[in-house]
Amino acid sequence: MVRLDGQSPASGHRPPRKRLRRWLLSTIAVLVALLLFGAYGWQPAQADFRSPYLDMMGSKYADTAVARFHYIRAGSGSPVILISPGGTSVIGWKDQVSVLARDHTVYVVDLPGQGYTRLKDPDFGYDLAAMTTALGAFMDAVGVRQAGLAGNSWSGGWALAFTQRHPDRVSKLALLDATGLDLPGTWMWEALKIPVVGELATKLSTSKSTVRSLAEGMMVNKDRITDSLLDEWWAPMTFRDNIRATYLLERRLDWAQTERALPATNTPTLVLWGRQDTIQPVERAHRFAELLPHDQLHILDGCGHAPQLDCPDPVNRHLQTFFTN
Repeated sequence: MVRLDGQSPASGHRPPRKRLRRWLLSTIAVLVALLLFGAYGWQPAQADFRSPYLDMMGSKYADTAVARFHYIRAGSGSPVILISPGGTSVIGWKDQVSVLARDHTVYVVDLPGQGYTRLKDPDFGYDLAAMTTALGAFMDAVGVRQAGLAGNSWSGGWALAFTQRHPDRVSKLALLDATGLDLPGTWMWEALKIPVVGELATKLSTSKSTVRSLAEGMMVNKDRITDSLLDEWWAPMTFRDNIRATYLLERRLDWAQTERALPATNTPTLVLWGRQDTIQPVERAHRFAELLPHDQLHILDGCGHAPQLDCPDPVNRHLQTFFTN
């Protein structure tokens, strides 16, 4: 049938397949734009929070060319430096400071991208070379030539890398559920290595409810996850520099370097591990013990990935004995 104007009745309508294709392409374009905006444009609100813990302990700052390092200091005696666990702040060692301060000058420091430290170096690399250089700069700034070091998770890996590069500056090393082995992380952490995905996932993980879920996933003794601990844990995670540091560190930290150097790491080392660690499985503790020539290994039952928060009493006993003897 032909209309009087000479056109077929269907000629003014697009075929359904073409309309569907245009709709799909438009939808995909909108989703990509939203993902890119979320990854590179949007910024979560920064926490408006005054830390009761830091008010009580007394925050200190050490200015260097690398960063304005935030730290707390307590006690007197031979120095012990506790490095804030990756992704949190000095609150990560809150239960150890007073115990170790009976015999030692205890420093708890936020390295760049953690806690309340503020980066100055615009070319900071967020790799092992950068993090170990930062730790050395902090030690120089506070006048510590040699110290015992302790780290948990990422900060254990940084302490290990520093020890391997500067063995003369480390008297003893304590690794608590530490990174440092050339093994993959959980799918959640591996996802941060993917561009766009990593940026967006890190930003979305800064809500207080997400931080609670992360803490509950890491710790066995849930009653220790108080509202006050969560506030202290969560607030620095909302800082823009710390958000950026999280996905850059996951992409740039090369643990093959530290694992290769383990057999030649002669510093006395304490390996403490939570048996129920869901981030760094307990088998990795035995791998460290196999490769380190001078180590003590203790597996803590009923403890997760952050044993110093999860099971402070046995952790304190082991650290006190190790550093004091």
